Amino acid sequence: MTRLGNFRKLGLAAFLALPAILGIGGCKNAPPADVADRLWVKQMPTGPRDVIDAFVVTEVGKRSAGSYYHGSVYRGAHDTFMWRSKGKNSGVIYILQEQREYGVEAKPCTPDRGFDMCMELKGDPKKVVRYQSRKRWAIPRRDKSEGLDVPMLMQQIAEDDADLEALLAVED
Repeated sequence: MTRLGNFRKLGLAAFLALPAILGIGGCKNAPPADVADRLWVKQMPTGPRDVIDAFVVTEVGKRSAGSYYHGSVYRGAHDTFMWRSKGKNSGVIYILQEQREYGVEAKPCTPDRGFDMCMELKGDPKKVVRYQSRKRWAIPRRDKSEGLDVPMLMQQIAEDDADLEALLAVED
């Protein structure tokens, strides 16, 4: 199977439906460890209908894949991508829909109040430069049958984060 065919096959298997980079030891294509397996957001949502930008990258099977998300918990759009490492804090994001590569570099920054971590992503194809996260926002690794549904990840993370749970509560 061709490289493009592999990207397409994984893109379908790693279908990403919602709003979240970096690494797993031993895999040369893994993103940096402090960014991977974590939900990153541009800003904290103020409620379930608040539109946010989010980013997540993890291993799906034996490949590093991720999703950009723009929307609310109820509705949004996503772009699935593959990650290929180019250095300690840099890599290439291959957006599957566009069939285009973007060189990116992740650098730590000072988080806003309410967040524990901050990352500046230089070269982000979505033009969002600064993403933030909380220590409790780690996500489990996915297998090939699981997608990276960002709204669902937010709901799962909210089970261990009272602040996020209150913000995402269904309005009556």
